[in-house]
Amino acid sequence: MANQSAKRIVQENASRISLLRKLLVSINLFYLTVRTLQGLVWTELAMYLVTLGLEFLVYTKLCEFAQAKYDPGNVLVDPGTDLAQPGLVSYMFDYLYVSWLVHLLSLMTRWAWLLYLSIPIYLVVRFGPQLRQMLMPHREEPEKEEDPKKREKRERKKQKVRYVR
Repeated sequence: MANQSAKRIVQENASRISLLRKLLVSINLFYLTVRTLQGLVWTELAMYLVTLGLEFLVYTKLCEFAQAKYDPGNVLVDPGTDLAQPGLVSYMFDYLYVSWLVHLLSLMTRWAWLLYLSIPIYLVVRFGPQLRQMLMPHREEPEKEEDPKKREKRERKKQKVRYVR
């Protein structure tokens, strides 16, 4: 049964990578075709080349993650990372989708490049509290001297049995 699951992951990963490759090539060819017909401004070319490089990097990493490993007898040893799982892989897919959206929208308006700001904004909103907590841990305040009567009362309350209905 486990082998069937691994084979299914290999097939799904192969189909996802194939779809990504087709989208990557077609969207970028469409962008370049339209831009060459409309006239290409050097700033847009620079932004496009940087984002294309990042797209290619993310795509190659996804291909590496999805790569299945076989032993010399052509028996599946490791199906690779499941590309449908949440986490880093899904963020990589999100980057590709945002990048393609920006490329297509930038054909209509130059302001579309500002959509790339949504990525760091999302990262700050999503991971900012954890990062802040790691960088600036809470300082423990020194315990105040407590009234002995209050402390005894609190200890007695802890010892009482509570019945829940």
